Amino acid sequence: MLTQKLEKILSGPEHPNAEFIKSSYTYHNIYTMAADIQTTLSGNDDIVCLYTKNKAIIAASVLASLASDFMVILPYALSIQALQEIQNLFHVDTIITDQANSNLSGINPVIPKINKIVSLSLPLVKSPDRPFLKFFTGGSTGRPKVWTKTARNLFGEAFFLSQKFRLDKTDCILATVPPYHIYGFLFSVLVPFVSSSKVTADICSFPQEIRNSLKKYFPTILASIPMHYRILKGGKIPGDSLRMAFSSAGKLDETDADYFYQKTGVELIEIYGSTETGGIASRCRARGETNLEAFEIIEWKVVDERLYVRSPFISPDIAVDSDGFYQTGDRVLMQDEKYFSLLGRADGIVKVGGKRVDLENVRDTILQYPGVTDAIAFAIPDTRGRESSICAVVQGNIDKEQLIASISQQVEQYAIPRHIKIVEKIPVSSSGKYDRKSLEKICIRI
Repeated sequence: MLTQKLEKILSGPEHPNAEFIKSSYTYHNIYTMAADIQTTLSGNDDIVCLYTKNKAIIAASVLASLASDFMVILPYALSIQALQEIQNLFHVDTIITDQANSNLSGINPVIPKINKIVSLSLPLVKSPDRPFLKFFTGGSTGRPKVWTKTARNLFGEAFFLSQKFRLDKTDCILATVPPYHIYGFLFSVLVPFVSSSKVTADICSFPQEIRNSLKKYFPTILASIPMHYRILKGGKIPGDSLRMAFSSAGKLDETDADYFYQKTGVELIEIYGSTETGGIASRCRARGETNLEAFEIIEWKVVDERLYVRSPFISPDIAVDSDGFYQTGDRVLMQDEKYFSLLGRADGIVKVGGKRVDLENVRDTILQYPGVTDAIAFAIPDTRGRESSICAVVQGNIDKEQLIASISQQVEQYAIPRHIKIVEKIPVSSSGKYDRKSLEKICIRI
């Protein structure tokens, strides 16, 4: 079934002159760029890095990859550090980009051209279950650093989301999260592509940018993250054109969801999932839903408060049990056969600004600094627009500013602890374990 859908997609655009990116690229443009990429990288069976925010080029690269032997990888950020990490891991020497960059030494840039090609049809070379795309989560985020996805994982989820939420060619999607993160990739590239809808070119991060884009493009769908719904509070939200909004990449605060609904009258749907698992469940507080409802395509169970899922969206990199179930990092409470509620994380992964941060990796980075004899990294709720604020209590005779400078060279900006306290001795409980309450008080006093 999916093979037939992919073959149909690659056979050419159903509406060539329709816009893919509003006021910019058409579907015809996407297919001509895809054909150009396929021709340029013919015979290449290596990993190619997608080094661009341009959603049209990313869509074209996806089509070209399905019609070729090369695999694409998306970096966690468009930075030299992220690209160097990818080079070190995979020996990548080719990037697909929208501009030449002299700072990228040893890299062959492929800049897709929009050509007037008579035939827009491409062959389906990759099977739906063959890995064709990798998401790189970076050194400061959860382990493992790379998640492989198949066409069945990604296109299957895109088709499911499009059908479940009834997206079609009349819709225009404004996504505030970059397309090199899986949520942004789905809602600003694949979902609009398979539903024949339009997407805006802008990637908004600040409140006024989001408001301006809502006024400028008249989108019908807003795909954003908890941090952005938080920063929209306290002002008017121009949502007259919206019919639906989504939030993912972290827990959405109930008051933020209520504020958005009160100001716009638009239902805000939270999607729960991860890069490795894909979407798992959703809820809409405006409908009175407090628990998460598992997607009908997902099989799930709860064992000792741990959530297990079996899904066509799960990365092939994930280890599953003999029945094909994956143990997630979340503790949950089962309500009935359709609903569950989250109790918290069972591992050290937290979300900061919609991005995954591995607290153990942050701690290991601090422990490498000369003079540090012990350290603990943890997260506390942040009311200023982030899901969590990272704190660190460090034992040793060291300079705080020099430590911060060292950390900033090794992790992404969002993974740097916002509160760091240098102490002679980290407090522990009578059982010898770190005293979490004392640690939080120390950081709150900073």
